Amino acid sequence: MLEFVKQSKKRKLYCILGILYLLCIIFVANDAWLYSTPIAKLTKVETSVSGEETGTRGTKEKKYKQNIQGVILNGENKGKTISFTNECTYTGMMKQPYHKGDKVLLNGTSKRMGSGIRGLKRDTELMILIGFLMFILIIVAGRQGALTILTVIFNVAVFAIGFWKAGDTSNVLEMCSRLVILFAVITLVGLNGIHKKTWAALFTTLIVLVMIMGIFDVVIHHAEDLDYSTMEYLGSIENPDEIFHAEILISGLGAIMDVAVAIAASLSEIVEKKSEVIFLELFKSGREIGYDIMGTMINVLLFVFGCGLIPMCLIRMNNDVSLITIIKLHIPCELCRFLVESIGIVLAIPISILVTSVMIKVPRMFRRQKKARKVQGERKC
Repeated sequence: MLEFVKQSKKRKLYCILGILYLLCIIFVANDAWLYSTPIAKLTKVETSVSGEETGTRGTKEKKYKQNIQGVILNGENKGKTISFTNECTYTGMMKQPYHKGDKVLLNGTSKRMGSGIRGLKRDTELMILIGFLMFILIIVAGRQGALTILTVIFNVAVFAIGFWKAGDTSNVLEMCSRLVILFAVITLVGLNGIHKKTWAALFTTLIVLVMIMGIFDVVIHHAEDLDYSTMEYLGSIENPDEIFHAEILISGLGAIMDVAVAIAASLSEIVEKKSEVIFLELFKSGREIGYDIMGTMINVLLFVFGCGLIPMCLIRMNNDVSLITIIKLHIPCELCRFLVESIGIVLAIPISILVTSVMIKVPRMFRRQKKARKVQGERKC
C-alpha cells in the first residue's frame, strides 16, 4: 500500500512538471511583449534565384533573393504589416534564408520598425531544449537530477558574477583560481552532500589541479614558450599566458572531478561493506576502477577538443593549407591543453586512492584499535 502511494505521488509530480513545462513553452512562444527590439512573424516568403557568386577558389554558389512580408508582434507598431527583402546564398555563410512562420528580430526600435532582419528569435527552441533536459533529469534521476540542475544554475551564476566583477583581463588567472575552488565545492557538496567521500574527492581535485599546473609551468620554464598568437581574440591582450593557464584550470576541472568522485564513492562503499579490508586490497580495487574510467575520460577530452577544431581545420584546408601545417601552426595550444588534462586524469587515480584511503580507512583503524584496547582493559579488570 505504501509503495502504491509513493508511486501515485511520483505520477502526480511528473504530471505537474509536464504541465509546467508546456506552460513555459507557451509563455516563451508568446513573450514578444517583453522585448524592446521589434519582433515580426513572417507571413509570406517568396524566394527566387538572383544569380551565381564565384568564390576565391573558383567555386560557384547560387544566390537567392527573398521578398518577405511579416506582422509586427510588439511595440507601438504592433499589428502593422512590414515588407523587406533578404539576399542569401545556398550555404548561408553570410546571411541565412528565412521561412514562413519564422519569428525574427528586426533592426529597429520600439518606435521604429526597421528595414531588415537582425536574426531569428530562438528563445522558444532554447526553452524546449532546456526544459526537456530538466524534465528527463528529474524523471530519470529523481532527487539527484534536481540537485544536478541546482548545481548547474549555481555554477553558471558564479561564473557570470565572477567575470562581471573582474571587468578586464588583468587578474584573470587569480579570478579563475578562485572560481575553480567554488565550482568544485558547489558541484561536489551539492551533489554528494557533506561526507568524507565528498571531501576526499574535493581534496583530490584541488591537489591534482595544483600538480598539473606545476608540471605545465616547469615544462614551459625549461622549454620554448607556446606561440599564443594562434589563439583566437588575443591580438590586443597583454597576458595570453595567464589566459591559457586559466583555460587549462577550468576545462580540466570536470574530468578530474569525475575520476575523483567515482573512485572516492567506490572505495567508500567497499570500506562500508568490508571494514577489515587492508590498504593493499583497497589500492588494487581503486586502481581497477581507475583503469575502467581512465581511457573513456581521456577519449572524451579528445572528442571535445577535436569537435571544436573541425570548423577551423575545414576552412584552412579549403584554402589549400595542409593538415600537417594546421597541426604545426594552428593547434599547438589545443594539443597542449589536451595533454595536460590527460595527465591530470591519470594522476587523479593514485591521488584519489591515497586521499580516500587515508580519510576513510585510517579513522576506522584508530577507532577499532581504541575499541580493542577498551575491551582488553575491561577484561583485565
